[in-house]
Amino acid sequence: MRLGSAGRWRCRGWVARLWLAMALVVLACATAAPVAELPAADASQRNDAVHITRAQLLSIPGTGYTAPPQRIEDAALPTDGWKEVALPYTAGRDLLPTPSGAVRTVTDWYRIDVTGLAPSTQSAQSTQPQLLYLARWKTLGHIAVYGDGMLLYQSHGSPVHNGYNHPLLLPLNATAHAPPPSSVLIRVDRLRSSGSGFSTVWVGGEGALSWRYQVRQLLQVELPFMGSAAFLAVGLFAFAVWLGKRRESLYLLFFAISALAFLRMLHYYVGGNYMPMSDDWFEWLTVASLLWLIVLIHLFLQRLHQQPSPWLTRLALVLTLACNVTTLPHVSKAIVSLYLFTPLLNLMVLPVAVLIFAVNLRKALRAQLPEGRMVAGWTVFAVVFTSYDGLLQNNLVSPESVYTSPYAIIGLFFLFSYIMFQRYTGAFAEVARLNTGLALRLREREAELQQSYQRLRVIENQNMLSAERRRLMQDMHDGLGSTLISAIRSVERGTMSDAEISVVLKGCMEDLKLVIDSMESVDTDLLLLLATLRFRLAPRIEGAGVSLRWEVQPVPSLPWLDPNSALHILRITQECIANVLRHTQATTIGVSTATVDEGVCVLIEDNGAGFSVEEALRRGGRGMHNQQQRALAIGGTVRWESGSTGTRFMLWLPLQREMDAEKVLAPF
Repeated sequence: MRLGSAGRWRCRGWVARLWLAMALVVLACATAAPVAELPAADASQRNDAVHITRAQLLSIPGTGYTAPPQRIEDAALPTDGWKEVALPYTAGRDLLPTPSGAVRTVTDWYRIDVTGLAPSTQSAQSTQPQLLYLARWKTLGHIAVYGDGMLLYQSHGSPVHNGYNHPLLLPLNATAHAPPPSSVLIRVDRLRSSGSGFSTVWVGGEGALSWRYQVRQLLQVELPFMGSAAFLAVGLFAFAVWLGKRRESLYLLFFAISALAFLRMLHYYVGGNYMPMSDDWFEWLTVASLLWLIVLIHLFLQRLHQQPSPWLTRLALVLTLACNVTTLPHVSKAIVSLYLFTPLLNLMVLPVAVLIFAVNLRKALRAQLPEGRMVAGWTVFAVVFTSYDGLLQNNLVSPESVYTSPYAIIGLFFLFSYIMFQRYTGAFAEVARLNTGLALRLREREAELQQSYQRLRVIENQNMLSAERRRLMQDMHDGLGSTLISAIRSVERGTMSDAEISVVLKGCMEDLKLVIDSMESVDTDLLLLLATLRFRLAPRIEGAGVSLRWEVQPVPSLPWLDPNSALHILRITQECIANVLRHTQATTIGVSTATVDEGVCVLIEDNGAGFSVEEALRRGGRGMHNQQQRALAIGGTVRWESGSTGTRFMLWLPLQREMDAEKVLAPF
């Protein structure tokens, strides 16, 4: 069953609503996930983990990063200076970092006593690996974990993009039947001006902690990655559409936005040993992609509501270019490390982004753009999420929170995909509507052309009948009419005998029959036309005591042979045979055909007394001049060759004839 136009629009509307509902569900899950609990299968699994919210902290200042020792004894940690802190714990950062902030470091030691676990938990843990789960460790540096003084884990790679957004899950007693450690030390390096964040700690079995790790990994890493990858994939499809429709710049903007969103979200899930470039350039790419993303979103919205703001576009471009140039690595001496200035830059960009979105939102609502309300809703979410991430990045909220900017980008993906989906399907609907209208107009034009064609056919038939009537009347007037008038006058004067009158009347009958024969269809066949002539004139030739030698050979057809041209050929050959019978006392007449010089030649020969052709033409004989005129009217020629042994008449006819050659025919 095929849906109608209204049905298709309803289906598209439901698909679009489902698409947006999925986006809202994902965002709701992102905000609710940090406090979610797994419905455990039994009570033992629910109690198989301990949530640690207190720790002892020791901060040791230094200069530069140092590798973690293999044993705690090697670190020579002091016994005093430890203080008890509540987890999650954050160390504030400097909003305006100093040049020394990129060199001076602090090493934080978190000591966690795990001897206070419940006996049931310890006994259960003694037969399976005991795991440590850390939701987030946020620092510009590395992390190392010790169990009973032995190094169990340390991070590697870049100290800046170190996988800080990846949760940590590691075994404390990986060896089979090894007892769990009684104390855990976690070493965290950080730059003094960058601050740090350290979440609460969970210690327990795999069944109690793996789902927490997986949910956190999904929300902090996998969903941002899948969202940005899906955004880029749809953007590549939009780019392919743009290659086929270069005038639709909206598809190109969508692709550019998807590419920049992908680059912007890389730092949420890329880190550790997988960095293809230096920290400075990667941080510059992250900041630049955010700035250009805001500019392209502005251009996209401006393209939607069709109300450009040149001043706002110039302002956004100037600020973006200035920020890109001044933050280039190794260009500005005032910026020692760009990653220390990134939180401040993000806070400075926020008012500009709010201004751009507010202006475009006002124009979209003023233009009553259907997508304006959705853009307004996304703008509110984006501003709230970005502001919250600014607080999280500056260690002003709990480090256990999830970065929400990736979900603002995912929301942008859903929103823009919905808009492009509506535009794409709307374009198909518009094409279908135009095709329907075009088909209707085409049918109307076809009906008009059919009516015009019918009228033209009627007029053409009338003109053809009128022309044929005039031709017959003219021919009968010039031939049959003049002969009858001459005969009537001769009879009235008594100058013609009965035999002569009979001859004249027979000639008139032959003329009338030739006129009728010329109206028969000969299908461009000259031989059929000559056969008709033979049928009509043979009795007269035999009655005159003259033998007929018929030597006609096959010749090409004449496409231009119509009734009018056929009458000319019949008149020419009739006049020639009549002259032979009347003037030459011939006993034999021969008729033959041949193909000569891209034409067809009809030859009529006799063995009678010859005559001077030049003298006959000079005397102005009407018969020979009429033959010349008729041949010229159909694009042919006539020629006579006469001598003492007889006369040879040649009628040459072209295979192809000019359409207007007949216009030279004069009345006969």
